[in-house]
Amino acid sequence: MKAFIQVIAYLVMALSAAGVVLCLGLYFLGPAGIHPLQARETPVLFGGVFVVWFPTVILMNRLTQDFKQKDLWKAALRGCPPWMRVALWVVIGCVFAAFFLPMLSKRNPGDAPQTFVLFPIIFYAVSFCVMYSLVNVEEHDSSRRCLNGHPISPLAKFCEECGAPAAPDSKVSLQI
Repeated sequence: MKAFIQVIAYLVMALSAAGVVLCLGLYFLGPAGIHPLQARETPVLFGGVFVVWFPTVILMNRLTQDFKQKDLWKAALRGCPPWMRVALWVVIGCVFAAFFLPMLSKRNPGDAPQTFVLFPIIFYAVSFCVMYSLVNVEEHDSSRRCLNGHPISPLAKFCEECGAPAAPDSKVSLQI
């Protein structure tokens, strides 16, 4: 069963990466006049979101089932390296900025149809990061230790056994 889940996760990661690249390609090639956005292309982008989002939500439940709702994203992305989590939030912020910044100059965001193509990037990027986390979460969870070397739970800040704080990088434990 684990091998099947990993195959699904890698497939969804590949489709998500392709979706991000396709959305960015259409966004940048449209204004350049190389490939203007066609009305028939947007359903493909948004249809692809459903293809990757359904398995993402189902498999994300495996990552978050033992955590509180307030820790949902910490739990879902705990297998990602820190730079990937930051990059995800930067991508989400950039997409919203690209949509709402034209409003500050009293322009309608709908004047540029390319901005509409950016919204699927959020779903594709989240899907990619969650699937990456799913593939790598066991390595991350098993390596979490306190400063005294005891194993600790995935989101714990202190050791349940001795009360010592979690090791700074969570992979290297320091024996005192």
